Amino acid sequence: MTYLERIRDRLENLPWMAPPIREPRGIVTVAGGRLYFALWWHLVYVLRHLGCRLPIELWTVGPGELDAGMYAAANSIGAIVVDAKTHAKENGNVAPAGGWQCKAYAIRHSGFAELIYLDADNVPVVDPTYLLTCKPYLRAGAIYWPDLPPPRQRSEWVPAGAWRAVGLDPVPNARPFESGQIVVDRRRHLASLDVALLLNELHEETYRFVYGDKDTFLLAAHLTNTRYAMPPRNPRWRAPAICQHDHDGALVFQHACQGKEDIAAGRVIPSLINRRFAPEAKANLECVLPHGMP
Repeated sequence: MTYLERIRDRLENLPWMAPPIREPRGIVTVAGGRLYFALWWHLVYVLRHLGCRLPIELWTVGPGELDAGMYAAANSIGAIVVDAKTHAKENGNVAPAGGWQCKAYAIRHSGFAELIYLDADNVPVVDPTYLLTCKPYLRAGAIYWPDLPPPRQRSEWVPAGAWRAVGLDPVPNARPFESGQIVVDRRRHLASLDVALLLNELHEETYRFVYGDKDTFLLAAHLTNTRYAMPPRNPRWRAPAICQHDHDGALVFQHACQGKEDIAAGRVIPSLINRRFAPEAKANLECVLPHGMP
């Protein structure tokens, strides 16, 4: 089948049963390798010190992404570690090829009914648990955040050709997504998440039109006529992070997409509100891992 035919086939065969659920609510993340594991550890450290007590899933792309020490460290703090490739093999699914694809896979197949997805390099400003009970989320069942304007080499994040490629007319007022943070009820958004996963499975074609996974969730929502909420305030760039707000305009997340190495190394980044946690998290991880971290 062609690319468009595969999308139409999925739309004609959408899942209708409630997805398997292990726990009602939790945090979902994707990480692997020494750099991203250090970022993930920092994220969890920040969440816990902000008072977040939600259970946490850590998804990886293959068993080789965590060594024995990392796996033991994750288990020592109660994280649920899931290898997406093993999960896919055991359940007859298409295994994600990389990190971007694993994000869509983890959200679609998480064991939580409702989840807050966070990139490993996200630095929450406050405990985000309240987002699962805020009115916009309760009404729509999902919150997606808007993206910054694209760099000069792109006139727009979601060009008209991206909409047409998936069989839709362009939606000029649709704001592009920045997927460093997503809040979603998997039960209410199963169809949309399933189509987003397909678009990421077809990444060799899909990523020709959009940048990575982020706007696959936008296209999937429109393909399935799924309602979602989006805070009205535009994000702002405060290097090295994208600052994202809630519906009342309060700062909630600083997605440090250009600060990875500094955070992993425990260096303080002055522009981050919760900058003090970086050296603490680094020292804490060095105590837990027998071989330390770079």
